[in-house]
Amino acid sequence: MFDDLRFSRYSAKATQGRYMTTIRRASFVIVLALATIRLASCQNKAPFDPGLAGAFFPLNPGSTWTYRVVDKNLGTTSIITDRAMDKQLISSATTGGETVSEGSLSGGASRSTILYVTEGGYINRVSVDGPTWIRFEEKRFLPQLLKPHLTWSNSFFPFGDLPGALAFHVVQHHRTFLESDDVVVPAGRFPGCIRIETEAEYQRNGSHSVPSLRLRYIDWYAPNVGLVRTVVSKGRFFHSEVARVELLSFAKSPVEVAARSSQAASMPRVPTQGAPLGKSRSVSQESR
Repeated sequence: MFDDLRFSRYSAKATQGRYMTTIRRASFVIVLALATIRLASCQNKAPFDPGLAGAFFPLNPGSTWTYRVVDKNLGTTSIITDRAMDKQLISSATTGGETVSEGSLSGGASRSTILYVTEGGYINRVSVDGPTWIRFEEKRFLPQLLKPHLTWSNSFFPFGDLPGALAFHVVQHHRTFLESDDVVVPAGRFPGCIRIETEAEYQRNGSHSVPSLRLRYIDWYAPNVGLVRTVVSKGRFFHSEVARVELLSFAKSPVEVAARSSQAASMPRVPTQGAPLGKSRSVSQESR
């Protein structure tokens, strides 16, 4: 009886030992597989091209961006069109900016004008909205040369510097990353995007009874296009999406298109492989 019990315990321990060994082996295989996949993804990911650092926020006059804005808090969906304008065509009230864009809601019911000025390696923006000419300035909106592994902070008054308790300001902290996957939106598929993650806190001036609002923004910028997607969420640990912006269409400046067409036409033409003699196509490449 004692021998049977001892054998039973030994058998149980042996079974448990084999089970634990199997678990350890399986865990090792899983960890090894994940490491292999991660290494392969790192090897397949194209490195960042420093020559594109200045191409993530193009504002060539005549270019047009159309976005869909979904606000889950209000339950609304809006279409916004943003056009880069020649600053000489804007009223004298907005002079001083190096580049100007004019945005409008679908139907043209509301318009806004934004000036962009470069200063100290950053792009500042000054907004003038509607007939009341409410102005606010956001310094250090974006680095002039956008690339991965950047961090910076800024703050601004979103409705201008209003007096007393009516005023509140936003404090933001930004980090940039090279997006490993293509960003897919209604306007198309965009590789090589820069992702900007922003932690924003909306604070009421001089009021300690009103809690501050914390939001998280993730923006994706595509080279030679600009902003293609924004996701806004709230919550400190478990983020819930409250708004989303996606690019529906993008049209390049007619001047830019004409310049590229002229450049392509001036390039030497070589016979296409496999084409009959006398037929050829131009060899040119245009990055999006």
